[in-house]
Amino acid sequence: MEKTQPKPRNVDPKRDAPFLHVGRYGTDDMIKIWGPEKTFEYSLRAQSEAVKTMSDLYPSVVPPEHANEIYNTANLSVINPNRIREIEEQTGHDVIAINRALGENVSREAAAHINKARTSADTTETAKALQIKRSLEVMADSLENLRDITIEKSMDWSDVPHMDTSHWIDALPTMAGRPLSFYAEMLQSDLDFLSFVYRNSVKGKWADATGNHHSATALGVDGMKLQDEYCRRLGIGHMDANAQIPGREYLTDIIYALARTAETMNNLAFYIAWGKGSDVSIFRDENPKKRKGSSAMPQKDMVGGNPTAEEQTESYANLMRGNLMTSISSDKFRYARDLSGSASDRDIFSSSFKFGDHVTRRMSGTVYWLGLDEKATMERVERTRGVVTSQQVMTYLTDHNRVKDPMTREYAHDLMGRLATEAYTKGEQFIDVLLRNEEVMDRLDKETLKEITDPFTYIGQSREIIQEVFSKHYMKKTLRL
Repeated sequence: MEKTQPKPRNVDPKRDAPFLHVGRYGTDDMIKIWGPEKTFEYSLRAQSEAVKTMSDLYPSVVPPEHANEIYNTANLSVINPNRIREIEEQTGHDVIAINRALGENVSREAAAHINKARTSADTTETAKALQIKRSLEVMADSLENLRDITIEKSMDWSDVPHMDTSHWIDALPTMAGRPLSFYAEMLQSDLDFLSFVYRNSVKGKWADATGNHHSATALGVDGMKLQDEYCRRLGIGHMDANAQIPGREYLTDIIYALARTAETMNNLAFYIAWGKGSDVSIFRDENPKKRKGSSAMPQKDMVGGNPTAEEQTESYANLMRGNLMTSISSDKFRYARDLSGSASDRDIFSSSFKFGDHVTRRMSGTVYWLGLDEKATMERVERTRGVVTSQQVMTYLTDHNRVKDPMTREYAHDLMGRLATEAYTKGEQFIDVLLRNEEVMDRLDKETLKEITDPFTYIGQSREIIQEVFSKHYMKKTLRL
């Protein structure tokens, strides 16, 4: 199997610092979407596509030559973003600034059609939807990369014995790749949810000041038809009964989907960091680009430094809990328009996507370079002295198809608990304690007991589950309109 390579962040800290989240976190793909000038670009696209749509549907209202002039001018290669800022400083209104700057670069005849039958929210909400749509596509691609690398690692370790824990206590034997299958399936679940909000919760708008197409009606055109075609061309959804903006709950859907994804990645990160710690020490960092661990503890260099990617992922999960609270608090809405959520939207969506894509790609690299100390995983199985097979012995003792005079489950459970405790406290192998017990020996022979108390073979369907996750989810493309 050719290994999936982690997606690079492709950022230059010196060049890109002003565009990164708090000057540190982000990817090249995300900083191309978020930021003041990027918002200008998406707003201009919303305006130019609106004029073109109206002209195509109603050429007598907007002549094609005027629509084409606006369409070809509405970009930052023609319009100076500093001019937009200058006008916004004078007017205190972002969309007025964008429209005026656009109007200064087209003929007087074409300028008459800028913002025609539209209110400012028709631009800002549509621009936001376009940014979110593209961001979800980038995020999904990064998550699929992390999922596939995690699945590949689970396959690599599908034959290495491992000890699962329950409440951090040795529980049942498995294979080292099995926990990664769990996290991979959860990542796929997050992708499925992202796909749902991508298809159902990314809402643009063209319905005028209160959502009732007053200006379109005044022009003698069908505003509902106009909005439908406009959003179809942009590849986004819309409400039929908008207020001045679509319902803000749709935005919370998106933040929740990202917050849910953050929790999955945080669980994966915690598991890896736990396995790297000195008290467990089954994982190691095999990345040849070693990091410094500490300014005061040089010995950390030997393990590749601190688990910074894992702990940044935890920070992202913490951030997303806060962003989710901000978003759901902003669902409160005074019909037909208020601006109480507008400013916070700019912050939470930018931080959620920039920081989120950053940690997703870092986690891909972390899993890719994750090494396994197979000797250590074997020792974790061996140290149980076979007592973790007590469940299997109990099952045999209560199965009428395997023994004569089967025990009740309660009796067998208590008996196995006592014998396992005896083996563990005395430092004996579980099989040796069982062989001394008459009640057990009356029901099971020595060879059977040896077979069913071998922790290295008592792995359930670990391998089949690893293969099933691989078959269902590996290289799956999830995000589709």
